[in-house]
Amino acid sequence: MDTNTILFLIALIGCFVGLAGYLSGRDKKIVNDAEWKGTVNTKLDLIIGVNQTVINHEKRLTEVEQSTKSAHHRIDGLGDKNV
Repeated sequence: MDTNTILFLIALIGCFVGLAGYLSGRDKKIVNDAEWKGTVNTKLDLIIGVNQTVINHEKRLTEVEQSTKSAHHRIDGLGDKNV
């Protein structure tokens, strides 16, 4: 084998090694990005669920406040009749 053939084979092997490294790194990046995206989606779903719970509690609290206000008016009316 002459020198040019050996240099060509070394360059060819180097290209394959570089390509294999690139593909391996790309696959790892895709996996890491998918894991990160799944984590973010899970956290967002949790936040949306908590937000919905807060909205439900807000509605219920408003109803309780209205009921309490009505009860206080009735109690005040009872006090005026007894005096």
